[in-house]
Amino acid sequence: MRRLVFEKEVREAELCDPLSNFAPEAQPIEYRRDPLTGARCRINVKRTMRIKQTTEKGGGLAALAMASEKGCIFCPGNLERMTPRFPDRFVEGGRLKIGSAVLFPNLYPFSEYHGVAVFSGEHNPPLDGFAPEVVRDCVKVCVEFLRLVRERSPGVRYGSLNWNHMPPAGASIMHPHLQVIADRSPTRLQDELIRCSESYFKRHGSNYWLDLIETEAELGERLIHRDGSIAWLASYAPRGNNEILGVLPGASSIFGMDAEGLGALSAGISKILRGYCDLGVESFNMSLIPGPLDLDAEYYSLNLRFSSRPSLEAHYTSDCGFMERIHLESVVESKPEVVAERFRRYFVDGG
Repeated sequence: MRRLVFEKEVREAELCDPLSNFAPEAQPIEYRRDPLTGARCRINVKRTMRIKQTTEKGGGLAALAMASEKGCIFCPGNLERMTPRFPDRFVEGGRLKIGSAVLFPNLYPFSEYHGVAVFSGEHNPPLDGFAPEVVRDCVKVCVEFLRLVRERSPGVRYGSLNWNHMPPAGASIMHPHLQVIADRSPTRLQDELIRCSESYFKRHGSNYWLDLIETEAELGERLIHRDGSIAWLASYAPRGNNEILGVLPGASSIFGMDAEGLGALSAGISKILRGYCDLGVESFNMSLIPGPLDLDAEYYSLNLRFSSRPSLEAHYTSDCGFMERIHLESVVESKPEVVAERFRRYFVDGG
């Protein structure tokens, strides 16, 4: 096992703080580099104290959820008549159903194959109310969708499972749902992860993701939990706040995930959501990123990541600015080592 090197540089920004009668202050800024891709991020935990002038209390997600439930097209009674269907030649009946989950085509797709998978009939469950079996059904129906895509279009080699939860994360409909996309080319991040993983394997003769798990276990700073099927970590160089990385060491393609891996994945997602709930997180993004669908790649491991997003107030302030959208460097407020410490208790027996 190759022990990875985690690069970090700490610099200080000096200022005189008006909130402390202009007393001198030096704020540490950590510059971190992702050990696989080289992607860079900057961490300053004091940014959590920023004044957000557009934030007003009142209303928020709870009020919006209540108002949006009436006429929600994903709720029982509306879904069957108000959501699109696939042609019968793709799937008989036009929709896929597994347990409590239902999958249908996105009405306004941005991929050659773009499905929407609704978790259940509950319009606005609390984040600590997503039972592992509910998560499992929704993931399973997405995997089945990708399987049908591969059978009908062998040229489509790349897919991913994605979750925008609530409007601050980009969800246009509040009712919880996954989006599964499949294309002939990978997304930019997917391409970067696959290429860098293959390059690492050629240089070192080992799987980066397995080396990452072992190194993080040795260091003990950012490992949240691991078992035989999955490992959960706080990302060393996160792309967003409270970012958590999950790695399934035994699978590269999503089709390589066995029942045990699916169970561990679903249970882990449920625990992460409970942790977010306790932190007061209401909105997040999640992506499950496989390698090529038609390949059991020795150099790659199925992985997913969560990032929290701001809560929705009367006037919303985004956490994404010029550094993220133009310079492609993340500026985050949460330190990975603290994130790991907060989430470990959700993975202990009975946690």
